[in-house]
Amino acid sequence: MKLYYDLHTHTVWSDGELEPGSLVASAAAAGVRVLALTDHDTMAGVDEAACAARHCGIQLIPGVELSVAWQGLTVHVVGLGLDAGNARLRQALAAVRETRIERGRAMAAALAAAGLLGAQSVLERPGIVSRVHVADWLVAHGHAPDRARAFKRFLTRGMPAYVVAQWPDLTAGVDSIRGAGGCAVLAHPIRYRLSGGRLEQLVRAFTEAGGVALEVVTAGLDAGEIGRLARLARRYALHASVGSDFHKALPWRLRPGGLPELPGDCRPVWDGWPGIVSREIA
Repeated sequence: MKLYYDLHTHTVWSDGELEPGSLVASAAAAGVRVLALTDHDTMAGVDEAACAARHCGIQLIPGVELSVAWQGLTVHVVGLGLDAGNARLRQALAAVRETRIERGRAMAAALAAAGLLGAQSVLERPGIVSRVHVADWLVAHGHAPDRARAFKRFLTRGMPAYVVAQWPDLTAGVDSIRGAGGCAVLAHPIRYRLSGGRLEQLVRAFTEAGGVALEVVTAGLDAGEIGRLARLARRYALHASVGSDFHKALPWRLRPGGLPELPGDCRPVWDGWPGIVSREIA
């Protein structure tokens, strides 16, 4: 019996390219049978995704990817199995979305001061506002040839439109997830580019805050990196999660699913989840 899971994906409601229904259809076509929608700081796409999942015959796990702060670093924590109607979670997400709007206004003002007018239009989009959307505006208006160079020229530390966001701290983010009945997963730990000692500090702080899982398998990791994360998960008695972190189809970015399996000595985060589908994949 083999199940295919993808527990970290994004749609147009944050910085993905697909509508929720299209994401679900793409995941189902790739053989995914348990899918989590984890847009950045919003659960606005969950209802549409759940409806599409029922139509496609797969299970949708309602989730979110929260932006939090730890020792001056922006860290992402995925929440899985959330009650989207939980009042405390809704308040926390509303506060983070307002932080994003304020940062978007500040970035647009900084660009205007540099003579690049009109970036405030990104604030009109229905989903959350991120630096990605400002970068895409810069590309669309001929101020940068591509997203990567838009970031490099304007949106990274020391550049004209870089604005620090005041995210909630790590403990507050994990508390919001736990309070909504979910389990907290430390997302893509390798991408923070921390030394071995600092990464251990982060994992320890996450565990002490009530986090329960580490994202051991995600897009772009080699076998050595997966093994390193698996050892960290075991050392701190954390479960292991797997997710493509899908945003858009690129040659180097996997579509939903298509990931390596978790190492056999990991405890999957879905162990004990009620109602998980048990369909064998051919």
